[in-house]
Amino acid sequence: PAPTPLPETLLTDEAAAQLDAFLDGQPGSVSVWLRDLVTGDTYTYGESAGFYCASTLKAPYALWLCQKDETGEIDLDSSWNGSTGWDRIYKMITVSSNDAAHGLAGMWPATADTGFQDFLAQLGFASPEGCEITAEEGIHGWVTAQDGGLSMQALYDYFETGTEDAEQLKQAFLDAQHDYLWFPAPAAKKYGSWDSAFHDMGICYSQRPYILSVFTSYGTQDEPPAEGIEMMQQFGHLVAEVLGQGE
Repeated sequence: PAPTPLPETLLTDEAAAQLDAFLDGQPGSVSVWLRDLVTGDTYTYGESAGFYCASTLKAPYALWLCQKDETGEIDLDSSWNGSTGWDRIYKMITVSSNDAAHGLAGMWPATADTGFQDFLAQLGFASPEGCEITAEEGIHGWVTAQDGGLSMQALYDYFETGTEDAEQLKQAFLDAQHDYLWFPAPAAKKYGSWDSAFHDMGICYSQRPYILSVFTSYGTQDEPPAEGIEMMQQFGHLVAEVLGQGE
């Protein structure tokens, strides 16, 4: 029988040059991690740049909690102060609620002592030490766009298991109520924004699915800056075009 043809590679040198040219023209610090989930080809830009994680750390935290729920270490159906663990995960992901994250961390803190940093190391985080979520101190961590991309890859792999927890968590990410990075199809996504940190990352469920993680130094404590959102929109369109998923 004839060998099965390999999927077409779209992240060519020419495509990388297009993406590089756009990003070279942006002010401040920008870091990108892009993976074509059909071929596994990966494009990176400014991969050594580090940023405050802001709310992007909530994504691997949610995955960590769900895996612990599946092994019986915790019970996300348990309720306290009128909400279950699942209620809080949904709010933490869909509207990036810090109150929900702090409520979860009050019950199940994400620290070195609880194994969260070891979990991040297993995902491939560059500097998992110092990454934590606690009720008292909030969210801390220094991360890269690659860390964000690897978080989304781990989530994608988890969603593919099709377990009850995986399906419930996937829906929360698909229901995320922000629109910073442009995607041509429904996307499971999570953003983060704070001083000198404006990031967005997602799994795009287009005909040719891909993961895109963009971390920048554009953020403020208030709403994400308009110029940062415009850059995210433009770059999202360019990535989709390069991958043959444009409008």
